[in-house]
Amino acid sequence: ARRSFGGGRDTPADADHMPQTYGGMIAFIVNGDGDDDTALRRAKTVCEGLSVVNLAVSLGGVESLVEHPASMTHAMIPREDRLAGGLPDGLVRISVGLERASDLVQDLKGSLDRCDDDVAGAAGGGGGDHEERVYAAAAE
Repeated sequence: ARRSFGGGRDTPADADHMPQTYGGMIAFIVNGDGDDDTALRRAKTVCEGLSVVNLAVSLGGVESLVEHPASMTHAMIPREDRLAGGLPDGLVRISVGLERASDLVQDLKGSLDRCDDDVAGAAGGGGGDHEERVYAAAAE
């Protein structure tokens, strides 16, 4: 038997409008709206709300993995030192694996939606657009 991975594309037609290579790293920062604890809580909520992407400290593997440095790998560093070093509370890192791109997008969108719902419930306000919640995105 032979198994091949389509690079995350769901159908051959997807290659025309959704080119994808195998794997990669992405990172984004979840906004805290000026509140120190909000960014930390939102980023943790995003990471814990994923179902296709697995929570992990190490980001090496063929499966998609997510990490929240402020509460995981860098939790022992005082917040002021983390911020001074360029590591914001809302930073989320994802190692993109071999899953279908549409599954990963759906998983991340669902988790961001739940993050908005969680914050809206905690603050008594609305969720808003993801562009307001995630203010930086970068490929590593």
